[in-house]
Amino acid sequence: MFKCKHCKKEIEGLSTANKANHSRWCLENPKRSTYGGGCKQMNTEEAKAKRVDGIKKAYADGKYDNVIYTGNIGYKHTDASKSLISQKALASNHRRLVRSIREYVKKDGTIVMLDSSWEEALAKRLDNIGVDWNRPEEPIPYVTSDGKTHKYFPDFYLPQYDLYLDPKNPAAMAAQKDKIDCLKKVMYNLVLIETLNECLNYTPAVIARIADVV
Repeated sequence: MFKCKHCKKEIEGLSTANKANHSRWCLENPKRSTYGGGCKQMNTEEAKAKRVDGIKKAYADGKYDNVIYTGNIGYKHTDASKSLISQKALASNHRRLVRSIREYVKKDGTIVMLDSSWEEALAKRLDNIGVDWNRPEEPIPYVTSDGKTHKYFPDFYLPQYDLYLDPKNPAAMAAQKDKIDCLKKVMYNLVLIETLNECLNYTPAVIARIADVV
């Protein structure tokens, strides 16, 4: 849980970088006005020169050694750089941020970062029917059919029912079929919500472990 030292808001689900960004640009930060004009400041000649120097240094330090130039397509990672990126991702416990991210204020005043309108609809539904929920901060590891290890960040956890909820539209369900099949093998209590209407009218139910009922 992150609590801004300026506005005193408590926000769940922020990465270290976004915690710093919130504090820096918080409307209550007395130093906010001294940080310049955002994009305009980045486009000054001094800022451009600094970026160029940074890129030159990166090349000199060998940071682009594992990148292949592919003409007008752009740059493409080598297998070595892909492996390095994967290792760094697995070592990190930060939730990936998306463009549609938005703040949601729970009934207890806690601010939670949600990824979509479907998640927001489900959050409102759970609050309205008095079901306690949280945004898990720790990822759950799983292995895909090709033997690669990944991390899954559940969208909602209902402690009273021991349920994980994940609103996922049909396109995402189709695109992530392998991921979903693998997750179901390690998470008996994962519930996928496939329509907005289900989010708006969701009612939790207790799910028994197979081992308990056999």
